[in-house]
Amino acid sequence: MATISSFRKNLWPRRCLPSARELVRSIVVSSTTPLSTKDIYNLALKQKAIQLVPDASAPQHNVPKKENPTVVRGMTRQPSTRPPHPEHPVRSLQYLKRVVLPELVNSKKVEKFCAKRTLSQAEIDHRLQTVTKAARKEQAVLLAAPRNTWLWRMATPPPPPKPLPASTLSKSELLGLPRLTAADVGVGEDWSHLNKRRQRARKEKVERDLKWMWTLQAAKREAAREALQLSAPAS
Repeated sequence: MATISSFRKNLWPRRCLPSARELVRSIVVSSTTPLSTKDIYNLALKQKAIQLVPDASAPQHNVPKKENPTVVRGMTRQPSTRPPHPEHPVRSLQYLKRVVLPELVNSKKVEKFCAKRTLSQAEIDHRLQTVTKAARKEQAVLLAAPRNTWLWRMATPPPPPKPLPASTLSKSELLGLPRLTAADVGVGEDWSHLNKRRQRARKEKVERDLKWMWTLQAAKREAAREALQLSAPAS
């Protein structure tokens, strides 16, 4: 069985041909409404005027429509399944569904989504052909109701990234330093309970502490900035 599977895999390789990918992509792009898989397949088969670039990697198929089982080295080889349109880039509906469309999804060219859809009268009539006459009336009512349908459309581009909010951190905090303010050294405190001499002395002390705090913070910021520059990788 492994030999038979390998034979079929080589005969109809399950990879997306560039011509099939471009054809299906152009159909989805040119459509003003989402399309079902069958819609895309039918439109692909109707494409006559499009000039497809010959695909050198496409296999040359010369398989008869009917082939009898053969026995090779004691193993029975079943006839190869010939796709409906072997010479067309989209050779079958299964090839479109399982190979071409997933390839376009992976490359973010198209996307699949679910939507409510009502079948057309032609689609309803086609489905009723496989139903017995006794069940057609009931089945027709069910088919006329909207149903969930998987459709294809061009992939929606991702939204632009939201701008980051402006940082509320000070330069000292961005460099990993504690945020100090003038209030930390006593600016703005109530000294009314002190006499004038002590108030004057306290004011002079706060001014000295404030000046020293700014000097110390500036030195720490400069040291932290130099450390960041040394640790940054060279471009």
